[in-house]
Amino acid sequence: MIEHQEYLVPDYYPDFACKMGACRRACCEGWPISITMTDYFRLLSVECSPELRRRLDGGMHLAPHPVPEAYAQISPRYDGKCPLHLPDGRCALHAELGGDVLAAVCQLYPRGVRNGENRECSCANSCEAVLEMLLHRAEPLRFIRMRLQFRLPDAPPRRHFFHTAGREQEIRLWFIAQLQNRTYPLPARMQLLGRALQAMDGALAAKDDARAVRLLSGEESLPVPETAEAGYAQLQAGLDIAERMLEIIDEHSTSVHDYGAAALAYFGRGEEAFARYEAAAARFADMLPDWECWFEHMLVNHMYFVQFPFQDRPVPLKTEYLSLCAVYVLLRFLCVGWMAEHTRESEAVDVAAAAFRLVDHTSFDLYAGPLLEQLGCSGWEQLQELLCL
Repeated sequence: MIEHQEYLVPDYYPDFACKMGACRRACCEGWPISITMTDYFRLLSVECSPELRRRLDGGMHLAPHPVPEAYAQISPRYDGKCPLHLPDGRCALHAELGGDVLAAVCQLYPRGVRNGENRECSCANSCEAVLEMLLHRAEPLRFIRMRLQFRLPDAPPRRHFFHTAGREQEIRLWFIAQLQNRTYPLPARMQLLGRALQAMDGALAAKDDARAVRLLSGEESLPVPETAEAGYAQLQAGLDIAERMLEIIDEHSTSVHDYGAAALAYFGRGEEAFARYEAAAARFADMLPDWECWFEHMLVNHMYFVQFPFQDRPVPLKTEYLSLCAVYVLLRFLCVGWMAEHTRESEAVDVAAAAFRLVDHTSFDLYAGPLLEQLGCSGWEQLQELLCL
């Protein structure tokens, strides 16, 4: 189906371009690519060279639980790479037959098209080109309207709905605005976002639409976040939780394994770990003095991409917030730990992209929030310790 409609997009979107074979790590690396039933049978019969036919037939398999919109998968090779990748990084299917032959997901990704009550489109952080665009950007992300055209597969109907007083997009952009409030350092803004979500969740749960409007307009103010400098005990507690979280996450995906193992090995345990973390964090800040801006952009882009906190699943809004906190901590811990022994900005981009391949391509959002609760980190005091990393 061809769509040519007006979409709300981040203002970087008009400048985005795929790096093709120039990617250091492809955004699809390490995960099976789901394709529709239509694309699967079309690719089974497409006329192509014997070599490309061998790649297609050997790489496509039926999904474990086939449905029309996710009927089959292109499974990665032993090294995590797509079986259709040529040695120079380009897609063999695209190189031989052109972009129109690609499965819809390969044509679109990392673009995420959302056709609901509000038409939106953005790009996933698992694409290194997106993170490179955001790396040295100073101004906050804005959202603009563009007319876009897509060939979209049929999408399953939405299964879960929230009461949003008819203002879902406005509420989501209001949450984003809390994270972009540069009156405060980024960890305090994460706290501010949590307080905003708590207040809005209370209004929506009570169907108090008037209060929701007061919050959106600023008539009802939010508590001022805690901005005091974190002490040894707070940082040590946050570091302990981050290490335990990463050890558990490592069991779910290989995307961040090497980065996580390197960070855990570098920091070690006990008081020495705290000292090494502080030194590494200072080094990271020297290398990327605007790291808070970069992290702000990545978090905002992720929130918009997944339509935080109104994802299509019956999960409490606080759990979605805890998952976002886990994303922040994962990014912070991996970047600081990896860059303690590396020097190139591209390596910081690589570790962040790997983190988002885990976040975007697994069930991270579903298990990360409950995981923090399991680790005893769901109250405001414990979250403050975690976010001070």
